[in-house]
Amino acid sequence: MRKAVIGAGVALAVLAGAWLGAESLASRRVAAMIAADPGLEAATVRPLRDPRAMGVEVTGLDFRDPALGISLPWARLSLRPLSPLTARLDLPDRGTILQGGDSLELGLARSDARLSLSPLNRMAPDRLDLQAEGLTLDGQPLVEGLSLQARLVSLDAAAPEGAQAAYDLQLSLAGLQTGALARIGLDPGPLPGPIAVEGPMRLWLDRSPSVTGDTAPQLVGWQTPGLSLQAGEIGLRIIGRLSRDAQGRAEGQLALYSSDADAMIGLAAGLGLIPAQGQLLLRAGLSQLARAPMDASLAGPDFPEPAEGELRLPIVMRDGQLMLGGMAIGPAPPL
Repeated sequence: MRKAVIGAGVALAVLAGAWLGAESLASRRVAAMIAADPGLEAATVRPLRDPRAMGVEVTGLDFRDPALGISLPWARLSLRPLSPLTARLDLPDRGTILQGGDSLELGLARSDARLSLSPLNRMAPDRLDLQAEGLTLDGQPLVEGLSLQARLVSLDAAAPEGAQAAYDLQLSLAGLQTGALARIGLDPGPLPGPIAVEGPMRLWLDRSPSVTGDTAPQLVGWQTPGLSLQAGEIGLRIIGRLSRDAQGRAEGQLALYSSDADAMIGLAAGLGLIPAQGQLLLRAGLSQLARAPMDASLAGPDFPEPAEGELRLPIVMRDGQLMLGGMAIGPAPPL
């Protein structure tokens, strides 16, 4: 009995030492990563030393970019013993945004961010859950709510050429204030606010992202069976698929659905889905263009017929050109 108790004590001591050693190693690696990035600074990087979780705490974290800077008093990244492959990020309820010499207070009422890794896939993220509520800028609303779930999925025969990884996303964004965006240098263009976005989407990447790698993956393409966008009083639904061609331009087919034709055209131009010079052409011949069939030869989701009182506008991007009703009206946008 005495030997068993001693053995258990030794085992616990070894586990505790390994736990503390892993935290120290992790904090040194995080500190080295921050030091190697000219856009990041931190006052301290230290082990969390919390018996409930293994992790790292960073204080005085600054992200610097010529366009935008963010400062946080602290951030904590941790793993729980019962889920060692799922990381949790804890953030403070206050931070600072630096833009154009101005300092703006960033507020966050609630956040929850968790990331799971796949050890059999080069430690690629296989699950992301992000929730945020009550983002403010100098006390004024910025975002009412954000929910994002991402899941690593298997590639299938429908994946575009060059795709090596795929993620299914479920996005919900509510109450994004365009005026607040403009204050931090993110010009929303002609989009009225507030903005809301909701729906599923699949992303294809040219490689699997990995926490152990130093090369970020590039977007190869995306597809959605129905992404709803609300900008002020304007509603728009997007269905379609785009992939990157050999010249880096978008290739594929989209359909825009809306009951407000004129507003739909302006919103599509604001999103960069059609060139600004194409708006006059669209308004002149919209009724005819809206009757154009979808191109069945192009890969993508099913395109339902428009509902009563709704218009469907097909947009085709092929050979570097953006086409409406079979007529090229400008270059396809880059992807």
